[in-house]
Amino acid sequence: MKTRYRINTSKQQRQKQHHEGFTLLEVLLAVTILLIGLTAVFHTSRSALQRMSAARELTEAQNACQSVLHELLAQTSPIQPDVGRAVERLPNWRIRVDIYPAPQPGLYVLHLSAQQFSTENGTLLGVKYQLLRWVAAERVQLPDEQLMPFGENVFENLFL
Repeated sequence: MKTRYRINTSKQQRQKQHHEGFTLLEVLLAVTILLIGLTAVFHTSRSALQRMSAARELTEAQNACQSVLHELLAQTSPIQPDVGRAVERLPNWRIRVDIYPAPQPGLYVLHLSAQQFSTENGTLLGVKYQLLRWVAAERVQLPDEQLMPFGENVFENLFL
């Protein structure tokens, strides 16, 4: 019985070595794909946190508007316009109370709005929330010098 020995040539050795691991190009490609995926995840989570913070602020402003409305309706003294109450938990937000005549005689529209101001220059960034309620004329006290900002058709312009 003859024993046969096989001698590995250098070509066979190279093929065997090639199958044992990853090339540098494959590793770099995998790392690049992983970095792109991680960047997308971090960007998405950062924008989600910013939106969550803005939603939390808006919820606080809405709650503050409703709280001010309940205070105004619960008090026995007449309701008066207010140019801007500070919101306790939101330092750059103000609650404004305006009173307009309603289309029905003997009623007024109580208009509360949550407004966000810029902390740097004090300018209005925008009205983020509005709340309307009708109240009887005997509950309202308007100053003599109050100017109507919208003209004759006040009630319809509130929704613009």
